Amino acid sequence: MVLKNIKYAIRNITRPPVTRMYPEKQSELSGRFRGLQILDKSKCIGCGICANTCPNAAIKIVKAPIAPGSTKQRWFPQIDIGHCLFCGLCIDQCPKGALSSGKEYAKGLVKWKHKDLLMTPEKLAREVDLEEGDEK
Repeated sequence: MVLKNIKYAIRNITRPPVTRMYPEKQSELSGRFRGLQILDKSKCIGCGICANTCPNAAIKIVKAPIAPGSTKQRWFPQIDIGHCLFCGLCIDQCPKGALSSGKEYAKGLVKWKHKDLLMTPEKLAREVDLEEGDEK
């Protein structure tokens, strides 16, 4: 058994390593990967179909400014990422295609407190930085 393992190790010395040094080297994602949702505020009509479709009730419709610095407000989805399944039903059911799936799965989503996982319309529209919540 020991000789078999030594023989296996010697045979694989010249092969490239299969482990990756995360987060320095990130994984390649498939085209079908569903990460954090992206909101296009210009397309969103605030109908709430995404909130009604969500199986975990992670989406709420809240009032938010239509653009950074604007005083005019409209209804937009707000997603609690701590409860989101990333199933994509909200994206499939959006009648105007305002929600889409992004590729973020680690940056800005790893938090210590659950209240920090609340993705406001500004964060979903990427108007503020996901990690710090500061305006760009």
